[in-house]
Amino acid sequence: MAYKKVAIAGATGNLGPSIVNELVKQGFEVTVLTSSGNTSGLPSAIKVTKVDFSSQESLVSALKGQEAFISAIPKHDEQPALIDAAIAAGVQRFIPSEFGSNIVGNEKVRALPVFAGKVKTQEYLRAKQDQISYTIVTTGLFLDWGIGLGWLVNLKGKTQINENGDSVHSFTLLSDIGKAVAGILNHPEETKNRGVYVQTAALSQNQALKIAQKVNPDFKAETEHVDLAEAEKNAYAELSKENGNVGGAMVTFIKISIFRDGYGNLWDKKNDNELLGVKGLSEAEVGDLIAKYF
Repeated sequence: MAYKKVAIAGATGNLGPSIVNELVKQGFEVTVLTSSGNTSGLPSAIKVTKVDFSSQESLVSALKGQEAFISAIPKHDEQPALIDAAIAAGVQRFIPSEFGSNIVGNEKVRALPVFAGKVKTQEYLRAKQDQISYTIVTTGLFLDWGIGLGWLVNLKGKTQINENGDSVHSFTLLSDIGKAVAGILNHPEETKNRGVYVQTAALSQNQALKIAQKVNPDFKAETEHVDLAEAEKNAYAELSKENGNVGGAMVTFIKISIFRDGYGNLWDKKNDNELLGVKGLSEAEVGDLIAKYF
């Protein structure tokens, strides 16, 4: 039976609104947990509960009566406390803030320092799975961001071509992540205590560049090559320095997980799209999407 009473933390962040909007659209009873009371940009149909995230008592009280709890918070060291509160409140399903690279299924990704917090959360959930069930959502790079930030294709400057640019990887729209979360809640048994994989499109960078040129013939693609093996060495070197560029190193590790071969970043042949109600985009529809960013 579907979980209809759902709480979410991090509803006003980068991903949260897409999840909330889809849940409301599909008729879920959504409670937004917030420390500030800010619900800007969220639909009026939600219930808002102000909580003190540093107080277990406050969290447990807010989660009483909820069937599922979704975390979309950026601070991964705070997730164990959310899990404990969910258990104490009798919540049945926890969906952690794991949306992104294939941490659940690839050891190379798990070993990257940028994902240490997410790995700990996954391990904590597995240790607690006799008390609360979980689902981990793997999406690849958010497709909206891949275009908007210029990581997949840069429409405003040079596109950094990772490796040879021909390797195909999975990408997912924010709106489709919302659909995937709704799908998990609609299919609790099929998604219990495992990772699920969704994608909107499977693309290479060179393919994305060709699509961009097709929808806008005036677009003149500029590119520069990035050797990710060398970039990884440099990133670890920065971490070893007393005042190294830690932030830059972490961004490099994320790009490695998205674009480097052998890092489990393609699931076009085997995924959970059909189960979770994610249809994906055709190449023509990807072109329509890219055209919006010119």
